[in-house]
Amino acid sequence: MLFRNYTPFPPLQFESRDEKCQDFGVIVLRGTFSIEEGKRLRLVQKQEPLVMADDHYGEPGISSIRFESSIAPYKPKTDVLVNATTYSPSGKPESKWLAGIQFGNVKKLIQVTGPRRWEKTMGRWKLTPIEPIKSLPIRYEYAYGGSYRKGDKSELCDENYVGVGFADPNTSASVRCPQILPADYGDPEFGKPIPVEGLGVIAPAWRPRRDKAGTFNAIWEKTRWPDLPEDFSFAFYNTASPGLTLPGFADGTETVQLTNLTPDHKVTFHLPRFELATLLRFQDGRIVPAPINLDTVHIDLDSNRVFLTWRGVHPLSPPIRVLEVRMRVPEDVIDRSMPPISQPA
Repeated sequence: MLFRNYTPFPPLQFESRDEKCQDFGVIVLRGTFSIEEGKRLRLVQKQEPLVMADDHYGEPGISSIRFESSIAPYKPKTDVLVNATTYSPSGKPESKWLAGIQFGNVKKLIQVTGPRRWEKTMGRWKLTPIEPIKSLPIRYEYAYGGSYRKGDKSELCDENYVGVGFADPNTSASVRCPQILPADYGDPEFGKPIPVEGLGVIAPAWRPRRDKAGTFNAIWEKTRWPDLPEDFSFAFYNTASPGLTLPGFADGTETVQLTNLTPDHKVTFHLPRFELATLLRFQDGRIVPAPINLDTVHIDLDSNRVFLTWRGVHPLSPPIRVLEVRMRVPEDVIDRSMPPISQPA
């Protein structure tokens, strides 16, 4: 099969198989854009490569994910992901505030606090006063979760392995309280689970993603290995935090508003209105469009970049002679220093 990419985005092609043991082809493209206040995202000259494995902030397994792998065969809905640091509204140390994002009609706010701890006094757990702060990285290390040792075993918080506040109920040591909480949450109680909040990528081993991977047991190993379990759901590949997986696919025209996620506190921009299409030219002469969806919007405020990922699937039979990806681009989102986009030979 000949592949023609009529876009400036780096592509990736591979084959996959669904839970019904049916093979299909996958095409992934990842575009890099810059943010300008109040404007549409702007295509940048240096396009970043696709991410071939989950990229963590620190050591894999004990730190949260900065960028997810691009090698997902299909996402049934669009994920909105944000890497950011939150800043107090006044620019001065504060005890708590709200931060978040509105993407089109979808809105999510989280509560951020300064550090505090649970301490055991006279047999009762009490929270220490909040220490005011000016800023905090929005990472799952500051949300509820974590692990502790119980004898020779390690107990893990199913929803977040790298957080804080999940502790041995019999401990007498002080315990860090989570600093990222649901927007309307009151004072946390020691030993009471707290909903895990954040704006970034949920790891594949954490709930709720793990529950969507299906049943891997002795029966699966005996009857289906290495194929997927029959109860596998492709929603496993949706990685956004609760409330930031859209009801369907983004159409690429949405407006984004960020609150207290930059030193300027309020940032607004618009998606670039790119239109991508895939054409399958079969060996029998037929030309058929194939679906390609904008399924990931990853906002990285540390680099002032937004990464848009389009993903399409196509059949492997009948044989395809040429697979093409084309796009239509509004003039005002192209970096004028870029050479014109030309068709490949």
